[in-house]
Amino acid sequence: MSQTIVNKDSVMDFVCSKVQEVLQTDEALTLDKDLASLGMDSFNSMNLVIEFETRFEIVFDDEELLFENFATVRNMVDRICAKLDVDSLEL
Repeated sequence: MSQTIVNKDSVMDFVCSKVQEVLQTDEALTLDKDLASLGMDSFNSMNLVIEFETRFEIVFDDEELLFENFATVRNMVDRICAKLDVDSLEL
């Protein structure tokens, strides 16, 4: 059985892909774009949280489930990387 290597780039790729899927947009995402401007709401955020928890086998604590923690790609990637003990984005 092969094991997938998880690093900040693979996390960012997955996050961008899922955000575009959930928001139904082909718009290129930047790390700090306010996703609310593309239609992100609390329902979409929770859908993403479920996707991230399932894909990366992590669990977000209740106090982490604030809308602002999932307002940008950078916020999401940094939060996931922290859970996985992977270096955060330094772009």
